[in-house]
Amino acid sequence: MRPSFLPRLVNGPLFDPVVYVRILNERKALLFDCGHFEGLAPRELLSLEAVCISHTHMDHFMGLDRILRAILHRDQPLTIYGPEGITGKTLSKLRSYTWNLSSGYALEITICEVLPGCMHITRTRADTGFAVTRRSTAPLQGARIYVSPRYSLDAVILEHTVPCLAYVLKEPFHLNILKNAFTGRGYLPGAWVGTLKAHIFAGRMEELITVNTHAGTQKVRVSRLKEELVTITPGQSVAFVTDISCSRENIAALKGPARGTDMLFIEAYYLHELKDHAAARGHLTARQAGMIAGMLEAGQVFPMHVSPRYHDRLDEIRAEVDAAWCEASEPGGSRG
Repeated sequence: MRPSFLPRLVNGPLFDPVVYVRILNERKALLFDCGHFEGLAPRELLSLEAVCISHTHMDHFMGLDRILRAILHRDQPLTIYGPEGITGKTLSKLRSYTWNLSSGYALEITICEVLPGCMHITRTRADTGFAVTRRSTAPLQGARIYVSPRYSLDAVILEHTVPCLAYVLKEPFHLNILKNAFTGRGYLPGAWVGTLKAHIFAGRMEELITVNTHAGTQKVRVSRLKEELVTITPGQSVAFVTDISCSRENIAALKGPARGTDMLFIEAYYLHELKDHAAARGHLTARQAGMIAGMLEAGQVFPMHVSPRYHDRLDEIRAEVDAAWCEASEPGGSRG
């Protein structure tokens, strides 16, 4: 199956956790956290549709300035999601610069502050010197903070030493085009295949689209093409979990939105030998990260945000994660 999301751990397992997710066929991308990073090209930053901030400690938030510098002249808006306090902190960053030459800039930034049961939404524009142009509040049902035909985004409020968001990116379902079915029906590949996918994702089954065939072009109903050429499989999902304490409350909150995730990016800051230190600072050990991965039935696990003290012991971090992941995944394994 060709994936819809291509995630990349920009800094590797050490240092600030930054995950860049390219959304294939959309020319869009999402970024989970933006501490210090060097591994993203300007064209990748220009593709960003949203930046999802777990919390505003420096190693998760300082890179927003670099993103702003890259996208300042573009027309497409940017959305910033974050926990309680993200609005004021983002506006403070934006207002720390002088904008007397920005009157012709079209960039709009929407800041979405995720709170229990609701989301405060603040819009600001470069051509106003990033003054607030509109405020509103949207109710939230569960963890869902955004939905589009191609993907949805969930945010779970967890406890670090401050409120911290975990994110789950989900594809509603996956479309598989049966290219071997083209020949028998006389269809030829073309841009219409992308149009077909867009209509199916949007639920427009009765639309007619123009299809290339050996006999020329013809109008065919989406519902017929779906039946002839498409199979539907479960959608892809990616979860991002960092800087949380290993509490029953945090784990219980994750279980609904993140259960069964295909790819779990999760912090493993310490080896379990420092579990008391981890608890005091609101971090996970590698063993705890693996246990959570098993409880969530994650398909793949990518440890990240490993303390630099383990720069020459990454094999031990990975081994501790894997052992706990396997143990918690087995029937009767750890669930506490």
